[in-house]
Amino acid sequence: MKNIIVADSCALILLAKCGMLELLAEAIPVIIPVGVYNEVVNKELLKKYADAVVISDLVSKKRIKVVPVKYKSFRIPISMDKGEVEALVLATQTAAPVVATDDRKAIKACRYLKIPFIISPKIAVELYRMDKIDFERVKSGIEKMKIIGRYSPDIIAEALLELEVIRNAKNSHRQGS
Repeated sequence: MKNIIVADSCALILLAKCGMLELLAEAIPVIIPVGVYNEVVNKELLKKYADAVVISDLVSKKRIKVVPVKYKSFRIPISMDKGEVEALVLATQTAAPVVATDDRKAIKACRYLKIPFIISPKIAVELYRMDKIDFERVKSGIEKMKIIGRYSPDIIAEALLELEVIRNAKNSHRQGS
């Protein structure tokens, strides 16, 4: 995961709630369109939600960059919220993007447009693979995603299994050294 992450609202919120957005922003450049920022951070949201505060803080520290989107002719055969559309437009205007999204329609649009994407449980797994987070914390975060995200049990089970495989590989590598 060496690319630039273009995040939409749902991914930002879920990763912030699970304590992984800061780690992602440290590991990989994260950019968001203005429309996404406006969806997740405003005075009302900052009063009500800790995740809005986390996102606002990362933007003010320039660890997440807010980028204006230049609309040209952009057509997709799916109706989506403005933030998700802007994230896709921004991805088409960015070199080597990966769209971070948990939105079913945005995932379908990424497939249609042939834009690489990643969902939050996979981001968690990649952060562990990159040694940016310890096993217990990442496992806890993925289990939290199971509760607050809209994932099938299969997606969560696959992420947890992948974590175990990576942990076993790391442990056997350490023992072999």
